[in-house]
Amino acid sequence: MELRPQEAAGFADKVYAINATQTRAGALLLKDLLKDKIFSQKNTASSLTATVGGNLLLSAMDGFGLCTMGGKGYEGDLFLIFRGTTTANNKADFVTDGNIGLTSSSTGQMVHVGFNNTFTSMLPQIRTFLAKNKVTGTVHCIGHSLGGAVASLAADWLKKKAGKSVKLYTFGAPRVGTYFFAKSTTDNLKVENIHRVYHKTDPVPMVALFPFMQAPYNSNGHFIESSELVFSGAAHKMGKYVESVRSKSWTALNSVPDEPYNVEWAIEQWLNSKRYTSADSHTFLRWAESALIYVLKKIGISVVAALQGAVMGVATLADKLAYILSKGIDLADNISYWVVRFMRRIMQALGMKVAASKEELTRGVIRTALLRLTRKNYDNAQRAIRKL
Repeated sequence: MELRPQEAAGFADKVYAINATQTRAGALLLKDLLKDKIFSQKNTASSLTATVGGNLLLSAMDGFGLCTMGGKGYEGDLFLIFRGTTTANNKADFVTDGNIGLTSSSTGQMVHVGFNNTFTSMLPQIRTFLAKNKVTGTVHCIGHSLGGAVASLAADWLKKKAGKSVKLYTFGAPRVGTYFFAKSTTDNLKVENIHRVYHKTDPVPMVALFPFMQAPYNSNGHFIESSELVFSGAAHKMGKYVESVRSKSWTALNSVPDEPYNVEWAIEQWLNSKRYTSADSHTFLRWAESALIYVLKKIGISVVAALQGAVMGVATLADKLAYILSKGIDLADNISYWVVRFMRRIMQALGMKVAASKEELTRGVIRTALLRLTRKNYDNAQRAIRKL
């Protein structure tokens, strides 16, 4: 069976009480959740403890999620529910969120370092739970924000390594991995089993920028209109998601973005526009990323493959992209034109001095602009997360 949007959102909201530093709250959560007919009344629930923070900076163990077997109507089903970012442990979760480099996941895909470290720290506990409980039905992986990212890694592992039937439900989740992770997860779980819910003005689902991508690949997910300003962070609150999906079905939730971000003529129109672009607009990062991918395709380098080769941090990714774009400027006019237009749009929106000629767009200048773009994206998301 499949959870309704309201049910999945409710569990993603309640699981925030699971922090190990709030043992009593965690116990109450277990008791509260197990009152629901969805969950088994037998002693088949277990809290999950994860490593959060960095390897050296603010490293801590904290309550992060819940494993429980299904009850009436969900017999044989397993529920894995993960919390999002909190301020516990001197805000160690913020270090997890900010560790944006790439590393290999437990299934061999290139994914976000911080999210992967947190998920793999819980793997022994998940394996133990699977060994002790007979899962004959569907595994439901649920989470908001950081919890949604970890739920995505759990769903990927459970499908590939444990051979389970999996459904994934995320709310305002950031991006977890590269093209290969998004494509592989989509192919294995299937689009109909991935419910990615995000508000129009929630900045967190845009973190991190290319080459990170969202699953389901080539699908808009469940796009929901919202009027809150990006920098206010209000659209990221789990309470807002609970309100947005109340009494709705999955098919009733909007799935069509308000702009044609993936249409070539629309991207060219955006690049050629002389209208002022604000980096604080909810559409800016979406257009900027679509334009970057469009320009990289114009250059004709196998960019997706070039950016997957090794463990990389943000600075290394910026270096590689800057190298590719600087080479594109030296190509034929019909290619260099779009590289220059892209860089000028980005620089103008970020408040940088706009290059007057393509000769001014050195590799160093391009790298600086890309790092500022990444920082802007990350700062928007961090403001939203801090308001949770």
